[in-house]
Amino acid sequence: MLYEDAKALLVRYKEGKCTDAENALVERWLFQFENENSDLPEERIQEISKEIWLSLPKQSLKIIKGLQLARIAAAATILVFLLTGLYFIIVPPRHKQLGVKYTKDLLPGSNKAILTLSNGKKIILNNAGIGTIGSEGNAVINKTANGEIVYSSTETAADNGSLAYNTITIPNGGQYHLVLSDGTNVWLDAASSIKYPTVFTGNERRVVITGEAYFEVAHNAAKPFRVMAQGQTVEVLGTHFNIDAYTNEPVIKTTLLEGSVKVTNNMKTITLAPGEQAQVQPGTVDNEIKVLNNVDTDEATAWKNGLFQFNKASIESIMRQVARWYDVEISYMNNKIPSKTFTGSISRNSSASQVLEILSYTGLHFEIAGKKIIVITE
Repeated sequence: MLYEDAKALLVRYKEGKCTDAENALVERWLFQFENENSDLPEERIQEISKEIWLSLPKQSLKIIKGLQLARIAAAATILVFLLTGLYFIIVPPRHKQLGVKYTKDLLPGSNKAILTLSNGKKIILNNAGIGTIGSEGNAVINKTANGEIVYSSTETAADNGSLAYNTITIPNGGQYHLVLSDGTNVWLDAASSIKYPTVFTGNERRVVITGEAYFEVAHNAAKPFRVMAQGQTVEVLGTHFNIDAYTNEPVIKTTLLEGSVKVTNNMKTITLAPGEQAQVQPGTVDNEIKVLNNVDTDEATAWKNGLFQFNKASIESIMRQVARWYDVEISYMNNKIPSKTFTGSISRNSSASQVLEILSYTGLHFEIAGKKIIVITE
């Protein structure tokens, strides 16, 4: 039965077992639901609510986490779209999709990065073999079978004061994961970089980033971990947090998931608790630090988990993410930037056309022309 097929598809999606085509289908359905209003009477919505809710797995899909039950039920009005759309899993769409015009599609980003050693030598990490790829100061640099870069220090590294700095740069269309010599894990998104000592000496651990990075800092009460980004300093002992500090974004965002961090900017310092986000607008007179409570930490770290996640995001901010991940230029027909906002999640494993097709259900149209995406409003 189509209903049972749809139910099984939702379960597979929740478990991360869908194909790219199935992911695109489910996300298109959920995205459309999130951005449309239902005209069903409230009484009918409540009836459907019980039926749909009972048919779903006990834990709701992560993509619709936080939606009210009645709103999830209202998705039944679009369930026909999902059922009918199962056809397109078997029969892939042609190159011209709804609202998207292109000759050649664009593939999503992948693990790619450039490591610059202290002597200036550059190593393209995605081309490097597994095992030891170099040594710097008192650290050995290894590439694991999972593609991670791991620094291992010698026992005497902290005593001799030797410092060598490395830099990892992520191009557009890339991402990477590395483990610093103290055991701190760092994930870097597209168009980002991190500069760090191969071994931490002295009484602090200091790194400098551009772009976006997620940190799981190894605890060391004797050596605070400090992250520098666009004049802002984030200080921690051991915690999980995300920093979004792209120069082409209007606000620097530091989001705390676990532990505690201090954010310092222009001699002002605030302390964040889990679920809070510090926002700083670069270039303002006082660079005031604004703190938001109970933020959606899943949204802040969605990129690390393989998702684009939007919560009433402007099309301009969405397309900046698209530009970095697919390594493309964005232009707007007649320089007209749509004022609409969007909510929903899309797999970053999708091709550019699949992402744009989901966005096109909101009334926008797109054209992929080589390494450029043109946004067209109706």
